[in-house]
Amino acid sequence: MKAAAESVKFLVSSVYNNPESYLSQKQADLAKRIVLKFRMKQPYDLKLLFCKKCKAYSPPLYGKTIRVRRGRVIFRCKNCGSVYRIPFK
Repeated sequence: MKAAAESVKFLVSSVYNNPESYLSQKQADLAKRIVLKFRMKQPYDLKLLFCKKCKAYSPPLYGKTIRVRRGRVIFRCKNCGSVYRIPFK
C-alpha cells in the first residue's frame, strides 16, 4: 500500500512537469487506476487533472479555464463546458 501511494505521488508530480504531452495523460490515467485498485484516497492534485462531469483528462491551464471570483476558484472544462467551483480562503 505504501509503494502504491509513493508511485501515485511520483506519477502526479511527473504529470505536472509537462501537462500537455501524451505521456502525461497516460501517467495520469495510470495514477487514477492505481488509486481505484488499492482503494486509496485520491490526492487533491490528481483530482484537478480530470473533469468531474465528462471524466476527460484536462489539466489546469490547458484543458480548462480558471477564474477567481468572490472567494471561489471556478473551473470550466474545455471539452464539455461543465463548471465547478471550489471555495478558498
